[in-house]
Formats: sequence, C-alpha cells, structure tokens
Amino acid sequence: MTARLVLVRHGQSVWNAQNRFTGWVDVPLTATGWQEAASAGEALGKMNFDVAFSSHLQRAILTLQIMLSRSQSTRVPIFESWTDALPREDYALQDDEFPVFLHVQALAERHYGDLQGLNKDAIRERYGDDQYWTWRRGFDTPPPNGESLKDTCERVQPFFEAEIAPRLEQGQQVLISAHGNSLRALTMLLENIPEAEIPNLEIPTGVPILYEMAPGSATQIRNRSSLDSRN
Repeated sequence: MTARLVLVRHGQSVWNAQNRFTGWVDVPLTATGWQEAASAGEALGKMNFDVAFSSHLQRAILTLQIMLSRSQSTRVPIFESWTDALPREDYALQDDEFPVFLHVQALAERHYGDLQGLNKDAIRERYGDDQYWTWRRGFDTPPPNGESLKDTCERVQPFFEAEIAPRLEQGQQVLISAHGNSLRALTMLLENIPEAEIPNLEIPTGVPILYEMAPGSATQIRNRSSLDSRN
C-alpha cells in the first residue's frame, strides 16, 4: 500500500483573526476555524489512517477531533496522551481502531517569546519592516525569549525520524494536526526546501496537504496535493 502523510494546519484561531502573535498561548478556534476543520474532515473523504498526532495546544487538538468526526473513515479513533505527564489508558486496539496521540509538544507552534499576544502590525510599526520580518520569518533569529524556526526544526526533525518516518516506510497512513511553523519544519524535511526559501512558504489554515510516498520511503514523494473541499 502507498504510504500517505496528511499535514493540516489548525483552523483559524481567535488570535489569528486578531492578527496577534500566538506561539504557545493556548487560544481557541473561532467559528470560522471550526468550519475550516469541518471542511478539512470532509476533504479527507474515506481515507483510513493508521495513526494521527496533534500538538498539546487546543486549536490543533480540536481541529483534529473535528476533522475525524466529519470524515467518512470506517476506522474508530482512540485518543491517547503522548506525554507521560498525563494518564494513558492501557487499552488493546481492535482491528477497526487506530491511535490518535494528543499533546505532542514536538509538534507545537514556534514559541514567539515576548511577542506572544502582541499585534503584528503594532510590532511592525514600532520596530520597522526588517526587524519585524526577521522575527516573524527569519530562519535562525529568535524573538526575545522565544524560538527561531531553526529551533523549531531541531525539535520537529527528531520526532519525524523516530515516530513518523518508520510508519511511512511501512506503508502506513499518517495524519498530523499542527501549526504553521512546525509544519514549515516538516515541509522543509519532506521537500528539501532551502533555508533561504522557507520564509516564503505559506500554509493556509484548515487545508489538508497530502503526500504520497514511494514504496518503502519516508521522504521520496510521488505526489503532493492540496485537499480543499471549499474550492
């Protein structure tokens, strides 16, 4: 079976709508975000997954839950916590079930440090275009007390190599609900995008991106497509 990896950026959050730096602040989805997640689930159609993951932030968790509720999958998701800090049920999965791991901190959004909660336009006006874009999209320059995209890549890559790549090499179907910058990090790995080009990569909210892999490979892409049921 052809391995498939589906990446989904969470639906619009309250701070997305307010044009604020969000990072690790655990803000909820807007009504639009809920609808985007529902549309993403419809776009998945009858795809059946072997495993799914989300970050520890509610906007990614809710997006994943809504997507799975609106898809036509015949498999039953069994939700478990990835972190040992939360209880995990000792449960044997049945043939028609698959694990959904929540609270994967490696997949969290880039931490924006002192910028979190601040309006992006206000920061741009105060510090100027160059500093604003360096903090927002620069690869290796973090905002004060925050992470750079390079830092985000350095926590995403080991998780991909340890948990996602082996599943793809076995021909599994993997679903990830995460964030703009953690998905940029994954996209860099998958598509071998240079550091200089990654700031230009836009990942829309609530639109599943499907990768189909060559047999036995986690990074050799046979096809990439956007599954947008709104078009």
